[in-house]
Amino acid sequence: MDRLPTRKFTTTPGTRDILPPESTRLLDAQDRVRERFRMFGFREVVTPALEYAEVLEEPKLRDTSFKLFDPDNQTLLLRPEMTTPIARLAAQSLAGSPPPYRLSYSLPVYRRANVGRGQSAEFHQAGVEVVGSGSPAEDAGTMALLVDVLQTLGLSAPGDFAVVLGQSAFYAGFLSHAAPEAAPSLLAALAAKDLVRVDELARGLPEKIGAAVREIPRLVGPATDGSVLDEAARYAGDLAGGEAVAALENLREILAHLEAHGCLGATILDLGLIGRRDYYTGAVYEVYASGLGFTVANGGRYDNLLHRFGKDLPATGFAISLERLVSILPHEEAAPLLVLVGASIETTRTANELRSSGVPVLQLAEDLEPEDASRYARSVDAAWICYPAAPDGLKLAPSEADSEFFLTTPEGVAGEVLR
Repeated sequence: MDRLPTRKFTTTPGTRDILPPESTRLLDAQDRVRERFRMFGFREVVTPALEYAEVLEEPKLRDTSFKLFDPDNQTLLLRPEMTTPIARLAAQSLAGSPPPYRLSYSLPVYRRANVGRGQSAEFHQAGVEVVGSGSPAEDAGTMALLVDVLQTLGLSAPGDFAVVLGQSAFYAGFLSHAAPEAAPSLLAALAAKDLVRVDELARGLPEKIGAAVREIPRLVGPATDGSVLDEAARYAGDLAGGEAVAALENLREILAHLEAHGCLGATILDLGLIGRRDYYTGAVYEVYASGLGFTVANGGRYDNLLHRFGKDLPATGFAISLERLVSILPHEEAAPLLVLVGASIETTRTANELRSSGVPVLQLAEDLEPEDASRYARSVDAAWICYPAAPDGLKLAPSEADSEFFLTTPEGVAGEVLR
């Protein structure tokens, strides 16, 4: 008899146990994503789950981190994202290697944010970082890899997803030249996607500048339509400084490379997108999927982040939320599982023979009656149950209750199960 527990054991707030078949889909998707990363020449790294608090400078990330203390009473954080740990790793451990460093990862991250609103405190990120190149070809290359991953997993653009591309340096450069005093407040409002606040702040500016401040973040359209960038240049006009002009030219180069990759049709331009992290310095992008209210992936250029680790290296990359990705993937039917009942040597040989034929087999080394075997099979999502039958045959039946068995051979079992 099981002993009753003396207390209630549960998972911590914002975390959960992931059971089959969801766990199987998550791990299968992770494996396929990692394989695409390798095909594009990225090498996988693993960083510690714990980082010193000083490693993360981004205020929002620090505020949402789980905090611990080491034996010397120094503050540690459970990593809330992967970009900063990768930047630390590149600066510390790869200094002797020639850049660019093309690194990938697939690891859990932890955040306290929004747990009360049903979001997770622990989730899995898979992503890549290119450290040591400022070329727009690398921005486009990481975006193309992201599109490749989504398409490889069965999604298509624009029906299933779209990559929304912005340029943080354009609006920031425009404001630094045209409205420097209002720039911090405007950038904070736009990062929060609060266009109402942007409009309020614009009313306090000269008419021409205020019109540009309001309208530039509303410039949205297909990347195949060059009018979005033309409109941005027109609104900025002589109000834009050299930084803003260079940012628009950078965006044009990225789009040219995306066209060469064949990804332009999956991309939407949005000049109101400047990224939610303070470390973004150039192109930024987010992936939205049909029917999902959250981003599936996000990324961008962060040329100044490695300065804090003593290296002057530009960088760009992206992160995919694997749980969100799995939630939008088309359901693929795997070969059904068969429960083979019996503990004899011959049954073990039969199990191996069936697996060699492509049949997933769970050998149940118990002498269960068909009713109990059927109940067990349904509990592990097995579609079939099977028993040895003399002299060399097998008895096969669907796992549904009261199903009829029929006599067949190992070849017949494989044909029926995989049919």
